[in-house]
Amino acid sequence: MRLVEDLVAQVPGFEDAYECHVFNEHGVLPHLFFWDVVQDTVRSYLGEGDPDGPDWRRVLAFLEEETRRCAPGAIEVIVTSFLYDLPYKGEPGYGIEAHLGPAMKERYLQLRPWYGAEAAGAIRKPKA
Repeated sequence: MRLVEDLVAQVPGFEDAYECHVFNEHGVLPHLFFWDVVQDTVRSYLGEGDPDGPDWRRVLAFLEEETRRCAPGAIEVIVTSFLYDLPYKGEPGYGIEAHLGPAMKERYLQLRPWYGAEAAGAIRKPKA
């Protein structure tokens, strides 16, 4: 899929994962590949990634641009295999969602509508 090839070409650090997928799967299955993209991006955000691995800021910038383009196959992968798999509150890496660009943030809020309310402080615990 073009999304994966463009990501590998534009964001250094995914080459080894790409080659591994090509070898093991005899090609690249975008949704499966994006599991690695999420994991490597979150590790980079936490400062735990390989120094030669992908930089989370470049990944988010690339995916934001692709989300704006609205290519049907790419949008499906970005939403279901990237945004959907981002960490939830209390999980390591939670907070990366605050750095999503406007197009991805809109899609993210469709998946997790409560996030917008939490971020705005609208969700309060009931009084005991």
